Amino acid sequence: MKTLSLLVLILLVKGFAAAQSNMIIRERFKFKDTVIIDKYFPLNNGFSAIKLKMNPGDYQIQNLNDLRLLKGVAITGVDLVYSDYPVGTDFSELNRKRLLELNIHLHEAFNSDVIKWRLVKQTGVEQTGGIQNYFHGIVIYYRPMPTFEDEHEEILSVVEGKSPLKDSSVIKVLQRNSQWKDMLVVCDVTGSMAPYTTQILFWINSNQAIKSFKQIVFFNDDEEKSNNQLAGLDSAGIWDVETTNTKKVIKTAFTAMEMGGHIENNLEAVCYAIKRYPENKSNVIMIADNWENPCDMALLAYLKKENIPIRIIVCGVVDVINPIYLDIAYATGGSVHTMEGDLKEVAKIGEGKIIKFGKQRFIMTKGTFKAI
Repeated sequence: MKTLSLLVLILLVKGFAAAQSNMIIRERFKFKDTVIIDKYFPLNNGFSAIKLKMNPGDYQIQNLNDLRLLKGVAITGVDLVYSDYPVGTDFSELNRKRLLELNIHLHEAFNSDVIKWRLVKQTGVEQTGGIQNYFHGIVIYYRPMPTFEDEHEEILSVVEGKSPLKDSSVIKVLQRNSQWKDMLVVCDVTGSMAPYTTQILFWINSNQAIKSFKQIVFFNDDEEKSNNQLAGLDSAGIWDVETTNTKKVIKTAFTAMEMGGHIENNLEAVCYAIKRYPENKSNVIMIADNWENPCDMALLAYLKKENIPIRIIVCGVVDVINPIYLDIAYATGGSVHTMEGDLKEVAKIGEGKIIKFGKQRFIMTKGTFKAI
């Protein structure tokens, strides 16, 4: 009887998971063809891409082994590519099955509001024939994970003036907000954040007299479960330094980059920072990765209760900004900043209000922002 009950439970769980997947896919399939083109080629958008090949008319991924290349990377976009052949055929059910197949093998592609989805219809087969000469399947765009050695060399080269900055998004925010002084900086050094860490270190080295930063807390965790620091300071996945000495700051940053586990413990790091440096808790700046979600959003209620305003510099924004950082700013009475602009007094945005920030519009709904 126990075996039968367990079997029924497993079937119920599997059925529930399948139903949820179908809900996700049907929600995704509210978007129409976003690209109609003779023949598809991946975008040259600065990200790496991997092709998951499928036979015309089929939904099975032919090269599943290639998915190993996506382990631990940030997915930035997904193209679902099919051919309108025979012309006028309804391919919506086939494409739904293709997305279900992707969901089974790469569920994380469905977990972010930042990932840009495109449904691409190729129309050239009717004129040229040779449908096997056209790509069918799914293309995943992603940010590759660099090696620590590459990051180390790149950062030192820029800070020492041997190479120019490749990105200036953080620098532009700091220049626009020159009134910021003695800031308590909480900085993400996970994954591909090296270009933005470079800017922080370059700024410190070039503007020591300005004293924009008083303390810096770097975060790069190796565990999903985060401590809110109430019981005592927990330095796991967190490294701090209180100095304007560039060499000491670089040494601390490199330790955090090398020893961390590439999990974004943003809010845990903020909790650590304000307890470690309580005299400066009203001057918190978070340097955050647009392509990743913090693993510790459960700590937001504590920061809201403590009335800790967080100014968030969001790095890596291309077309879409991650609304989770708008939510953090709203809850804490903080602000959001990108290379292009500043969104201040976020907490004053009322229920049902529609705002425009960058290239996007958002609506405020029950304390969270939804992209329109």
